[in-house]
Amino acid sequence: MVKMAVIIILLIFVVLTVISCLMAAYVAKPRYTSLEKAKKIAEDANFWRDYDKMEKEELEIESYDGYRLKAFYVPAPVRSDRYVIISHGYTYNRYGSLRYLHMFRSFGYNCLIYDDRGHGDNLRTKCTMGVRESKDLLRVIDWVYDRFGENIILGLHGESMGSGLQIMALKEKPKVKFVINDCGYADLMGVLTHNIRGALHMPKFFCYLASAACRVVFGYSFTGVRPIDSLQENTVPVCFMHGAADDFIPCSHSERMQRAMTAYSELHLFPGAAHGLSIDSDEEGYCRIVKEFLDKVLA
Repeated sequence: MVKMAVIIILLIFVVLTVISCLMAAYVAKPRYTSLEKAKKIAEDANFWRDYDKMEKEELEIESYDGYRLKAFYVPAPVRSDRYVIISHGYTYNRYGSLRYLHMFRSFGYNCLIYDDRGHGDNLRTKCTMGVRESKDLLRVIDWVYDRFGENIILGLHGESMGSGLQIMALKEKPKVKFVINDCGYADLMGVLTHNIRGALHMPKFFCYLASAACRVVFGYSFTGVRPIDSLQENTVPVCFMHGAADDFIPCSHSERMQRAMTAYSELHLFPGAAHGLSIDSDEEGYCRIVKEFLDKVLA
């Protein structure tokens, strides 16, 4: 009887360990969206438009640890001193940023879009949900200032994981004038527990086991990814945008982050919009909100 109990306990331990490692790998080693698929999605949603005809420069930006980021610099139709770095979401690539590139170029902004670490054309590596990616963004910011001078106006736009990593980057107080934060997460564990209960109908303690496994296997924990903690001393104005019908990263994450802000902030919810589809649901309204926010904070 004792021997059977030990065997059962060992089997349970093995099963929990395997499930935890698989969940950790699912997050840290995702199935990435190809550039071809991302282009097709952008075309179908009418966000590709005249991108092929735009002047652009293909770049490689070396990050803090020697990792090289593929990027494209797309200048505004009329040269200006205004720049924006657009960060895409989890599993996606730079083509996901096109839905916002057209808006900023219409405002007179020079745009830099890039593939997050491990995504797009970049060398495959683990995804750390903002831990290393926020440091990459800081290097991209430095690169823009090195290339175009210290007297420019530079801001950030991020979607989903791109939002998370840009908020985490604010902890280092980068020299940026504004942030547009679209459907970002306040803490990664909150997203994972929400989805494991809602979509997979599994108890949330699996997320904590997976977090521990991720720490051992991939060098970071899910519980340590908390963009909201970077807002405590932030002085950069932030405009939070979120789909009210987002069931992947609920809009409560943006609401929590806005409450944590001490600098100027706005929160705009888009009725009926699912995850990452706020601008799709109302492009005119989205552009108007961003333009009015920029006019306020850059006046």
